[in-house]
Amino acid sequence: MSIDEICREAIAARTFPGCQIGVLRGDEISVSGHGRLTYDAGAAAVTDETLYDVASVTKSIPTNSLILALIEQGKLGLDDGAVEYLPELRNQYRDQILIRHLLTYTVILDLPTGLADVARDEPSRLLHTVFSTPLKAPPGEQFYYTNTPALMLGLIAEKICGKPLDKVAEEMFFAPLEMKRTSFKPRRDINSIAPSELTEDGPVIGEPHDGSARVLRRMGMVAGHAGLFSTAGDLLKFVRMLMHDGSWEGRGFFTPETVMAMHTNQLERLGNQVGLGWEMSRALVPDGIGSPNLFGKTGFTGCSIVADPELQTAFVILSNRTYPRSPETREGIVAVRHVLARLLLKRK
Repeated sequence: MSIDEICREAIAARTFPGCQIGVLRGDEISVSGHGRLTYDAGAAAVTDETLYDVASVTKSIPTNSLILALIEQGKLGLDDGAVEYLPELRNQYRDQILIRHLLTYTVILDLPTGLADVARDEPSRLLHTVFSTPLKAPPGEQFYYTNTPALMLGLIAEKICGKPLDKVAEEMFFAPLEMKRTSFKPRRDINSIAPSELTEDGPVIGEPHDGSARVLRRMGMVAGHAGLFSTAGDLLKFVRMLMHDGSWEGRGFFTPETVMAMHTNQLERLGNQVGLGWEMSRALVPDGIGSPNLFGKTGFTGCSIVADPELQTAFVILSNRTYPRSPETREGIVAVRHVLARLLLKRK
C-alpha cells in the first residue's frame, strides 16, 4: 500500500479532509499533499506548502527544545527550581518544581477540567489558575500529560531571553534551519492555511485551535504548549538536525548527549516511557515496529512526528482531523499513523 493509497482511504473515511505527509530518509526530505483544506469540493487542494496548526507538537518544537538549548548555554539548569524564573508561582510544592519535572510532565495541577475549560469560563484568570492551583502530588512522583508544564516552560524561556517566545524560536531554530513556513503568527490566508475547526463565528484559520492558547494569543501572548503553524517539510528539517546529533551544516544546536536524552527514557522508575521534552511511548507505532529509542510528538489537530534514530528515518503527518469538529475518538488518525509506520519503518 502506497502513501497516496493510505491517504485516499483516510479521506474517504472522513478521518480528515486532507493531509500533508513528509518523509525523511537519511538527509533526503520528501513531502506530498493529499486531499483538500475542507470537505467542500471547491476548497483549495493541500500542497507541500499548506500550513497546519500543529497543536501539541509545539511543546517539543520549539518550546521544550528551546529550554534544552538554554540549559546547554548555561542560562538555566535542569535541576533549577521553576520558581527562580516564575516567582508568581503560589502552588503547593512551589519550591520543589524543577525544570526537569516540567520537561517530563511530572507536575500535575489538581484541575477538575483542563486549561481550555478555564480559558472559556474565566479567560482573564487563566494564568492566575496556573500559578495558584494546588498540585495532585509532589513534583516528580507521577506522570500525567497536560498542557501546563509546556506553558510554564514557554514563560521561563521568555523570562531568560527577554523576548516573546515566537521571536526566541525564530532566532534560535526557525531562521538558521531555514524553516521558512513556520510561525506562531501566520498571515491569514484561507487558501494556504488549513482551518482547524468550524465554529458559530466561522472557520478557525491562523489562530490556535487549543482554547487556552487562543485566549493567551488574544491577550497578546504566545503559548508554549500549542499554536505553532508549520509544514511537514519544515518540521523534518528540525528532525534532520536531531538525527545528526544536534548539528546541521556546520552549526551546532545541541550536543549529542542532549539529543540522546530526548530519546532516552527519563521515567523508568515510574513505569512510564518519556524522553526529555519528547514522547517515547510505544503507542506512537504498532508493536514490533521501529527501534527501541524511537521518539516523536503528537498533536490533537491530527499531527504527529515519528523519528527513528537507528533507522535514520522519520515521518510527519499534518492534518485537520478536527474540522469541521473534533471526532469522539482518535482511532482514525492513530490508524493512519500506524499504517504509515508499518510502511516506512521496516527493519532490514
